[in-house]
Formats: sequence, C-alpha cells, structure tokens
Amino acid sequence: MERKNRQRKGRKTPACPPIGALMRYGERIVRVVAEASGQRVIIESVDEDGRTFRSTVKWASLTALHDQLF
Repeated sequence: MERKNRQRKGRKTPACPPIGALMRYGERIVRVVAEASGQRVIIESVDEDGRTFRSTVKWASLTALHDQLF
C-alpha cells in the first residue's frame, strides 16, 4: 500500500516563539524567558502588586501582539 501525503488543514502547527519576545497570554502581556520541554515555554509576567513571577505554558496558548500593547 502506498502512503498518500496528507496536507493539514485548519490550525497552523505552533512554533516556539523567540526568547525575549513579548506575547499575549490570555489578557496578560508576557515575555518569553526560555524554552521548556513538551512544546512549552517559560514566561515572565507582572501581577497587580508589581511582583514578577514565572510560569510554564504551552506554545499554542501564546498569541502574537498586534500593533498596540494596550
């Protein structure tokens, strides 16, 4: 049997964002700090009190920023 090449339709395959990039995670603006395993990245963001914290999220959860930050 021959395998037929199938083209994926729909969503694009997520790609790891560059380190240091500003991205949107939900309603927050975050900075990508490092790449982690399993299609995840470590992000850094600031909470309401001004404290910086880091968390690990999947690439697919991040979206690119548009022309404006706010």
